[in-house]
Amino acid sequence: MSRLFSGTPFERPIKCERCGQAVADCSCPRLPPKHKMGERPGGKHFGKPAGGYELTPANSDPPKDQRASIRLEKRKGGKMVTVISGLEHPANDLPALCAELKTKLGAGGSVQGRTLEIQGAKGEEIKQLLTGKGMAARIV
Repeated sequence: MSRLFSGTPFERPIKCERCGQAVADCSCPRLPPKHKMGERPGGKHFGKPAGGYELTPANSDPPKDQRASIRLEKRKGGKMVTVISGLEHPANDLPALCAELKTKLGAGGSVQGRTLEIQGAKGEEIKQLLTGKGMAARIV
């Protein structure tokens, strides 16, 4: 494929932004190629959170003093989302809890890292369901 100004006096080689030499002659280090999120292991949430979240027989139950914080967020388009955080312990099965909340509330939702997002302003209903399961919850 020929370039627009090839063979004319206006043709100039592409220059490196760092050293000013032609890109073909440049020896500057290049940035590593970007990877799509789906190509990395773990996808969007790559790696484990810091803090030693290994599940062992000694810590197989969630702590009794954990409290789920429920807050409402307004997203673009005026849509409300209920965000549940504070359930960072690995014994909390967040995908199963999210699926149970979605079916009981009749709403969509997802697990984002160690937080749950449920579509709609459903703070009171979620608080009642979590307290019914024996978890402490508060609306922030």
